[in-house]
Amino acid sequence: MKASDLEREQVLDYFAAQMADDPVMHLEKVAVERVGSVLHDIWDVHCRGSRWWAISNSLNYYSQDDFKSRDVALTFHVGLMVRIASREEVPITEEAAGLLPRAWRLWEQAVESLDGAREAEDFQAVGVRLREAMVTYAGEVADDSLIPEGGYAPKAADVVAWTNLLIADQAEGPSSKQLRSYSTKLIRETWDYVNWLTHAKNAIAYDAHIGVAVVSHFLSVITAISVRAATGARSRCETCGSYRMVAGACIRCGWDDPDYVAPASRELTEEELAARLEEPCVPSSDISTFMSPDDPR
Repeated sequence: MKASDLEREQVLDYFAAQMADDPVMHLEKVAVERVGSVLHDIWDVHCRGSRWWAISNSLNYYSQDDFKSRDVALTFHVGLMVRIASREEVPITEEAAGLLPRAWRLWEQAVESLDGAREAEDFQAVGVRLREAMVTYAGEVADDSLIPEGGYAPKAADVVAWTNLLIADQAEGPSSKQLRSYSTKLIRETWDYVNWLTHAKNAIAYDAHIGVAVVSHFLSVITAISVRAATGARSRCETCGSYRMVAGACIRCGWDDPDYVAPASRELTEEELAARLEEPCVPSSDISTFMSPDDPR
């Protein structure tokens, strides 16, 4: 099949980086397969002492000693890429992600754009989406209450400044010193990497995947800091020091907190009670055979 010089150079550069001691002697583009919305180029690569299938997207190689057929290699490659992509879902609960909904949505769009990325410009575009996600995040956390007395509000798109104000507000005190130090370094490095990716004319797929990963980590850390601040200091037993406190009582030693006040409970309305009573009390199933992964097949 016809292949451009740029496509050949990308495969050659990949093998030069992966197998410097076994240089490529011949390569040929043998097929292009579409799986869903993603195109996969399949290359037959002859090295001095080995032979490989090289398959995009993202580019990876498979020994022809292990995969005799290019179809089998493609099937394995697609499964591998799906598993990798599944690790790039929002890595926190839906409720926690709700603290920064627009930023996480834009991050997901950046992940989706990786599927069709083939050229350096496509990988730069992933960086643009990640940058937009971080600027949007800054808009979501920006609040006048974070500005110290006598201070001034940073610019709307000043991601680093707004993050530092947020960290100072939600991770205050001596016990949070290490968290503040880590978080301030994290925002600076993450922001610099995303901006680099946006302008990297020689960016490759792995650069974009790294960008997705570092922004995911940053948003997860900020979300965790916000949840930590909202939760406050966890109740602790005054007798044994255990955190296993439930409704003002220590499960470990039985100590009762004399200052514990149970949260107010809300009684169901007559309409809500009637709606619940209409539902069957005992769930049923038409599955008559149940099997576990340990059962013999």
